[in-house]
Amino acid sequence: MSGYSGMWAWLIQRFSGIYIGLYVVAVALIVAFGGELDAARWQGLFASPLMQAAASVFIVALLFHAWIGLRDVVLDYIHPIAIKIPVLLVILAMLLASGFWFLRALIQVDPT
Repeated sequence: MSGYSGMWAWLIQRFSGIYIGLYVVAVALIVAFGGELDAARWQGLFASPLMQAAASVFIVALLFHAWIGLRDVVLDYIHPIAIKIPVLLVILAMLLASGFWFLRALIQVDPT
């Protein structure tokens, strides 16, 4: 089975949605009950290898979730192939750029 269509797309979207929701709730609870939130605490939170791994999985899940959703909208509502392909390529480029931007930001976290 190739690509992310049909049941695979549906499953990826559901599981990524569940993970995104759980991650957002967990971070909100950490922020709400962790005391004063300042730059040092925020940086320390994301310096943890566990939090970096969770955040990385969150971004991958978010990118897959967004790609499948946006791809389905484009495929459903843009019919001329001459417009559909460039729109999908722009969306893909934006999502990849966003993922690399996040990775760069996460790598630059200084644990000291």
